[in-house]
Amino acid sequence: MKDGLKKITILHSNDIHGKFTGKTGEDGKLRGSLAQVGGYVRKAKADNPNTAYCIAGDVFQGSLIDSDFLGLSTMEILNLIDIDVMSIGNHELDYGISHMIFVGRYANFPVINANFLIKSNKKHLFKPYHMVEMDGVNVLFIGLITKNIVDQTKAEGLVGRYVTVDDAEVEIRRTFDRLEGKGRHADIVVLLTHIGWEADLELAKRLSPDLGIDIIVGAHSHTYIEKPEVVNGIVVLQAGMENTHLGRLDIGYDEAAGRIADWEWEMIPVDDDHCPVDKYVRAMINTYVMDIDEKYGAVVTRLLRPLDNYGRGNTTEVGQLFADVFADALDLDVMFLASSSTRCYSLDMTVTLQDLREAYPYDGKVYKLKVTGEMIRHMVHHMLRDEVLDDWVDVFYHTSKNLKIEYDKDKKEAQIWYKGEPLRDDDEITIGLQEFYYLNSEQGLGYTNAQLKAHGGLKLAAADAFEVLRDYLHDHHDLGGHCDDRYIVHGTVRGEHFD
Repeated sequence: MKDGLKKITILHSNDIHGKFTGKTGEDGKLRGSLAQVGGYVRKAKADNPNTAYCIAGDVFQGSLIDSDFLGLSTMEILNLIDIDVMSIGNHELDYGISHMIFVGRYANFPVINANFLIKSNKKHLFKPYHMVEMDGVNVLFIGLITKNIVDQTKAEGLVGRYVTVDDAEVEIRRTFDRLEGKGRHADIVVLLTHIGWEADLELAKRLSPDLGIDIIVGAHSHTYIEKPEVVNGIVVLQAGMENTHLGRLDIGYDEAAGRIADWEWEMIPVDDDHCPVDKYVRAMINTYVMDIDEKYGAVVTRLLRPLDNYGRGNTTEVGQLFADVFADALDLDVMFLASSSTRCYSLDMTVTLQDLREAYPYDGKVYKLKVTGEMIRHMVHHMLRDEVLDDWVDVFYHTSKNLKIEYDKDKKEAQIWYKGEPLRDDDEITIGLQEFYYLNSEQGLGYTNAQLKAHGGLKLAAADAFEVLRDYLHDHHDLGGHCDDRYIVHGTVRGEHFD
C-alpha cells in the first residue's frame, strides 16, 4: 500500500445460511465456525480500528439452530460479533416479512435494504443505507436485493401483494438525494447486494459514472472468486458461502484527491491457521447446539447407503428419494419436487430428525393437480431451459420414478416416458407441487395458477410436507441408492459434455 494514504479495511461475508458450528477435519483443525469469523473480525479491528465488517445477506436458513428459532437465535449469535452493517437476502424473508422486520429490530447492527418497498407509497421496509465513518472517511453502504424476492412474497397472501422491488439505480439516486438533503456526503460508496455474481457485473456495467459507486460486495450466487472484477471502474467482490472464507479489502484512500488510490483484496480461509476463536461466540453457539441435540437427536431411518445432493440444475440421489417418498405417500402419479427445497449436500446412512429437518426445512403444503401428457411435455421443456441447467438461476424439479426424461440439450428435444410407455398428449396424470412452487408455477413450469386449476382443479394433498417425509421414512428403511435413469441429458451442461 502506498504511503500517505488513509488505510481503510472492509471485511465481508455472504450466504452464511445458519452454518455456525463449523467442522473439525481429520487433521483436528476447525474450519468454518462463526466463532472464528468473530475472532478474526475482533483481531482485525484491534490491528486497524478503521475496519468495517459487512454481511451481504442470507444469514438465515440452513441449520436447525436458525430455523427452529425462526432466526432469533441467529441474530442473538450475530449480536456478539462486531458487525457494522448487513443487507437482507432472500432467505431473510423465509419466516415472513413482518417477522423479519421484528428480527431486524432485534439486531444490534443496522439491517439495510433500499429497493424492497411498499408498492403504493414507495416507503422502505428497512433502513435503505448506513454510513460508517473511519478516520474522517465516510463509507456509505446501500443495500439491494434480487427482484426474485417478489415471487417469494406470494406465499404471504395479502401482505405479499403490497410489496415490490424497485430499480437499483433509481433507489441509489434516492439515497444520494436524502444524503444531500441532510448535508452529508459519502467518500466511498459500497453497494451491499444480494442479486448474484453475474447480476452484479451487469449492474456495474450499467451504473452511470456520475453516481460514484466504488465497490459492490455481492451475494446470492455463492461465488468463489480468485480476484475481484473491475467493471466500469467498480470493484466487484463476493466471498463464497457458509463461512468457509472472509473477504478482506484493504483500501488506500487519497483524502486530497477524494478517491480510492490503491487497494488489495484477499480471501481469508476461516480456519485455525488464520482465525482465532471468539470464546464468547462459541459458548453462545454451543448453548443452541445442546438444545437442538436434545430436541432432534432421535433417529428417523437408516438408508441403504449415504446419498449425494449436489447441484441445483440436475437430478440427485436425495432429490430422487424425496420425490419418490412424496409420490408414494400421497398417492401421486408424479411428484415435481423443487431442487432448491432440499438444503443439504448429502445424507448419511443413519438419518436423525435433525439431519432430515436440515435437508428439508420447509413445512409448507403439497397440492395435487390433474394435468395432461401434453401439459407435462410443456412443463419439462420449460424446466430444462439453459438458464436452469447451465446457470441454476431458475427451478429444476426432481421427478418421481413414473416419469422418465431423456433430453438432448443441443437440439432442445425431450423424449418422455410415463409408467414405462411413451408419454401421450391425452394421458391424464395426477401431479404434486409444493405450495411455494405452485404459487410461482408460471416461472418454474410455464403455466399460471389459473391454467393449472382450469384443467383439473386443485386439492390439498398434505398440510405439512415435512411431516409426510418424516412419517414415511420412519416407517420405511433401507431406501435410497444411486441415481437411476429417470433423467438423462445429452450435450454440454455447465462446461461438461454428456453422451
